[in-house]
Amino acid sequence: MFDGVSQYKPYDLDDFIENGNDYDIEALKITTININTTGNIELSGELKGGMIAVNTNDISKDINIILNGVNVDTDSKKVPAIYVYNKDINYTNHKVTIKLASNSKNYINGGKLKKVSLVGSDELNNYSSKYSGTNKENYEKYNNYYGVYTSDEINNILFAKIEASNEKLRDGDPYYFYKASGAISSDIDLYFEGDGYLEVKSNKKEGIETKGNLTLGDGKGDYVVYALDDCLNTTTSMSYSSNVRNTLTVNVNSLTAIVLDDADEGDALDSNGKLVVDGGTIIALSHPGSDSGLDSDNGIYINGGRVISIGDMYDEVSSDSKQNFMLLSFNERINSGDLITLLDEKDNVVFSFKTDRTYSNLVYSSKDLKNGTYYLYKNGDIEGTDNNGFYTSIDKYTKGTQLAYSNKGNIGRMMGGGQRPNDFDDNNQEDRRSNRPSENNEDMTPPDDDFKEKNKMNNDNNERPDMPDKNGFKNDFSPDGINNTTATNKEFKIEEIANLFSGVATYSE
Repeated sequence: MFDGVSQYKPYDLDDFIENGNDYDIEALKITTININTTGNIELSGELKGGMIAVNTNDISKDINIILNGVNVDTDSKKVPAIYVYNKDINYTNHKVTIKLASNSKNYINGGKLKKVSLVGSDELNNYSSKYSGTNKENYEKYNNYYGVYTSDEINNILFAKIEASNEKLRDGDPYYFYKASGAISSDIDLYFEGDGYLEVKSNKKEGIETKGNLTLGDGKGDYVVYALDDCLNTTTSMSYSSNVRNTLTVNVNSLTAIVLDDADEGDALDSNGKLVVDGGTIIALSHPGSDSGLDSDNGIYINGGRVISIGDMYDEVSSDSKQNFMLLSFNERINSGDLITLLDEKDNVVFSFKTDRTYSNLVYSSKDLKNGTYYLYKNGDIEGTDNNGFYTSIDKYTKGTQLAYSNKGNIGRMMGGGQRPNDFDDNNQEDRRSNRPSENNEDMTPPDDDFKEKNKMNNDNNERPDMPDKNGFKNDFSPDGINNTTATNKEFKIEEIANLFSGVATYSE
């Protein structure tokens, strides 16, 4: 998967090299099916211990990868099961589509590729001037990460290239990033179509990730994605490229996106651009204890479908969405096994959801969510059919404990996205979203302790008015229910498209 490179020095950035530049690490060996053609390529059958690599460099015609009863398992190797690669993340001369054959069932298991961070060997002296003091010592200690190839050779490497601006450079940041992390990864725009079934599971990181736009479904298809990080992710930040397309669009029959319990973190649907939901039954379960079911840097728009999303963070759903939605921000975390049910004025069930994890925020949207008055209950008895806790049909429901809310209105967003849980312990936990490294900077040379301490001090002294303080919420956050277990407003009235209810707790007269 390299082209025009006169020398090849394999190494793995996951291994922490302590001293010197001469370090031999065995190259990753895996069976690769290379696709270097255009048109329709139909795949069926089983591939274990291998990956599918789609070369899209300098191609002008469309590529359609048709999955017709496929089972691809990288057998725990650190590679994507399907990797669409191009050294230009802005390449748009053709379209790559993964099509699910009618009535087919397809299974993809993989994730991650050895990341390479490079500065041309002929540019090392110029790059070293970016450092001083302890940072300079770290650079010299770990410069075996850099200078493997000349600048001309770097330009011939097939993996996607992103050039960071000097203003965005931090300690450990190289000029170039080459990265894939999902079970299905693409350096450019990627489309999914067809009315088959696709199940994706990530061994290491994201489920499906792209550096360009990601369009899932054409109004058809059933998708299930399990991940050890974000399930669906458009990754490239505007900080690293001035001409980036990173919209995530979902229009399917069904999509279930679940961040696995043993992940360190992860959003269910995460876009560094816009997140648009146009149709389908969408179940989005973020990492228990952090992150959002729906996360976006440039706005979340729900225009259709039936959406249930949970997490401990909340990223704002735009009031420009074409469909009503409701945010319920709970005073205390909902526990695994708790049932949350919304009824209309005639006691008809609008939605009912029982989770396998804890969460603080729930977003629901449906075309059936009309303007009017609704009532919310916790637990009770239910009979029906559920999909990962979301009841798609209900035969019978007996009311549990009635819930109410303390405040209705806009709920402020924390820096980095979302509302943190009400029982957040500042002494024992970190806000992983605001302090975690960018997706584009994983596995880089670590900053030294002085750099970390200065960064921590800057964060501690940079309080925003819409951020919650250590004793409760400010401004738009509900101030009167944070430390209470009861609330008084039992009528959840939807009167306009933005319907945000905070301080949800047990109803009290």
